Amino acid sequence: MKRTFLATFLSIVFAMVAVACHSSDEKEIGYTELPVQAQQFVKQYFPSATYTYVEKEKDNGKWEYEATLNDGTKIDFNNKGEWKSVDCKFSALPSGIIPDVIAADIAKRYPSQQPYKIEKEIGGYEIDIPGYDLYYSSAGKFIRVEIDR
Repeated sequence: MKRTFLATFLSIVFAMVAVACHSSDEKEIGYTELPVQAQQFVKQYFPSATYTYVEKEKDNGKWEYEATLNDGTKIDFNNKGEWKSVDCKFSALPSGIIPDVIAADIAKRYPSQQPYKIEKEIGGYEIDIPGYDLYYSSAGKFIRVEIDR
């Protein structure tokens, strides 16, 4: 009986601590609380979009931001307001987000496909087109392709 009570009590305490830690490290904010660089990025590449949700989240001790736009686009920004990923889901990425050398290579390799997602990774980029994930170095060199499952 004592063991059951102790296990239940510890489970409840653990759950309360987990919820308290989670809620303090993640919160909805207004778009004006985004770093200026992030706001400028959205204004430049998505001029007619409006924000539907903006979140501030602590990751490894630094604040990061996620903005969702009215067309379904999700953009992740680091603490300085530099984009980390852009996912347009239902449409092609706006021209200029993908480095020119990479955009030219994608147009040559997959002329009928439009990239809809880009993520900055250590040493390069992952770019999604329908059916494939493409990997490029920071310098724009093609690394590999993976079938998107």
